[in-house]
Amino acid sequence: MKIDRLLGILILLMNRKQVQAKDLATYFAVSVRTIYRDIETLSLAGIPIEMTRGRTGGISLMPRFSLARIPITSKEKDVLQVALQNLSTTNFPEVGSLMEKFQVLWDAVEKDWIVIDPAEYGAPPERNEIFALLKQCILENRKVAFIYYNSNRQKTRREVAPLKLWYRGNAWYLWGYCYLRKAYRLFHVHRMVDAVITDYFQPNFEESAFEAFRQQAVTPAPKLAVHLVFEVSVYYRLLAIFPAEILQVVSGRIEVKTEIPKTDWLYSFLLSFGADVQIMAPESLRLEIKANLQQAITHYA
Repeated sequence: MKIDRLLGILILLMNRKQVQAKDLATYFAVSVRTIYRDIETLSLAGIPIEMTRGRTGGISLMPRFSLARIPITSKEKDVLQVALQNLSTTNFPEVGSLMEKFQVLWDAVEKDWIVIDPAEYGAPPERNEIFALLKQCILENRKVAFIYYNSNRQKTRREVAPLKLWYRGNAWYLWGYCYLRKAYRLFHVHRMVDAVITDYFQPNFEESAFEAFRQQAVTPAPKLAVHLVFEVSVYYRLLAIFPAEILQVVSGRIEVKTEIPKTDWLYSFLLSFGADVQIMAPESLRLEIKANLQQAITHYA
């Protein structure tokens, strides 16, 4: 459309000191004559455009021209820019042109200081391909079908209207409407196998449904008071879990006294340290971990 091309020409002129008509014609896939007509249209609209002849000539805007009419503070610029940069890490459509317009309108300089990547660290590339598939399904209102393994080790085939990707508790989840259960459900992304895109669905789901689900999902689990002793060699791992102030070095080892939610994560967390952790209390947790280790040993007898 002409109006899109006119805006595009204006954005390019604001981003560059000078552009040649033939380059604009190539960029917008039109003739040079059409570009000259567009420049005339912009000039009639009050845009101060200059044209110079010669080998070093071209089309440019008069200095200090700006479209900005909305007052915005430098701090507000930073917030908007970070939001757009975060969005760009998801390869969201049109975000590149949005960032370009933002920089022009408010004379912002891009600060490439943050990167958010849903890919799992150390995972083979094919393991993380599901994120691109889920993003496509969410943005295009397409259902996704997959085999799912739940925490009870049950295997089911699901078809879901995917609505959100949710990063929670160091893991990625898909939230959407499950046609098998006829209700909203949450799915651990890496327990989804053989995912394929299926039919379109009508996006008539209310945002309030997610907020209600979220409030229910974040209900805290009962906490367990623990006393743990770790080897110093795993200090770097503990920093990612506990505040530094509760990591006390006693007799060359690290003591942790705190409360931890009693969930499946607690057991897998402690077992992942192997011989580098000793459970001092409570006794019930010591016995449960001991039983887990003894059962594991039977596989290697």
